[in-house]
Amino acid sequence: MKSYFAYGSNLWEKQMTQRCPESRKLGRATLHGYRWIITTRGYASVVECKGESVEGVIYQLSESDEAELDRFEGVAKRFYRKAELPIKSDSSEIIALVYIDPITKEGHPHQEYIARINLGIADAGLPESYVNASIRRFIPENT
Repeated sequence: MKSYFAYGSNLWEKQMTQRCPESRKLGRATLHGYRWIITTRGYASVVECKGESVEGVIYQLSESDEAELDRFEGVAKRFYRKAELPIKSDSSEIIALVYIDPITKEGHPHQEYIARINLGIADAGLPESYVNASIRRFIPENT
């Protein structure tokens, strides 16, 4: 089993269950030294940024779940690369898999992606102050 840090649409529990049926949600966690963006491809990523942090959720993944995430995230097409980074939870620090878009230029989200991010925000219970400061500049609330 491998730890995975979700920060984008995979915060949405229904999507994660469909993509990774063997996964197990462990709880909220924080990636320090990065900030949340939407890239010019129209999807979420994280970029290095001293003094910033990204809130998300830790999952435990099986090998088959990781292979499915690789497929959904477009690793073979180089849409995302995989990194193993230190993630802090309430009780510990772990090394977790994080998918990062090699594109670091900011863009606008695909229309269909907005709803998935908002569903994920609701499921993850991210702090409102974090959501407003980091995500809302890219993702409007559902209307």
